[in-house]
Amino acid sequence: MNKHEFEELQKKFAQDTKKRKFLKLFNFFTTLISVIGITVISYYFVTMIFKSNDSQKIEIEKQNVELKKRIDDLEKKHRIKDTSFIVATPTGIKIEELEKKIQILNNLIIESPERSLSIPLLNKDIDYIKKENSLQIELIKDKVETVVDLNKWILGLIFSLLITIVLSNLSKSKVKNSSEE
Repeated sequence: MNKHEFEELQKKFAQDTKKRKFLKLFNFFTTLISVIGITVISYYFVTMIFKSNDSQKIEIEKQNVELKKRIDDLEKKHRIKDTSFIVATPTGIKIEELEKKIQILNNLIIESPERSLSIPLLNKDIDYIKKENSLQIELIKDKVETVVDLNKWILGLIFSLLITIVLSNLSKSKVKNSSEE
């Protein structure tokens, strides 16, 4: 081997080394860009999916507010019915009406105390159920957020691995094609 051939081999080796360094750098940046891109795309995709879930939660909260209003209206109507005996009538009639209502209430309490206590107990049950539902909703929100975060990471990793594999195979095939020439 003469000096001229040695210099040509040295130049060719230097060019191949530059190509390999460039391909390594290119592979690194394409992998980095693909991971970032896939993460951003998966984030927007997942957030779009769960926006509909948020609208369902808002609808449930609106229904809860409507139910509270209905309960308040019923309580007000019940109070109005109880106080309906206060009417501008002569004093004797008022007292008789009051005595009749007191007698009816006494009979109700004596005959069935369970029945007379059922409304306050129902109110307590409704309040308990409301509190329990709100706690369950919060727990479900936390679990959904955890699952969403895990899905983002898993999808990002899967897509970045796929893109990395495809790009590395493409770069290897280009290297093989250039070495065959």
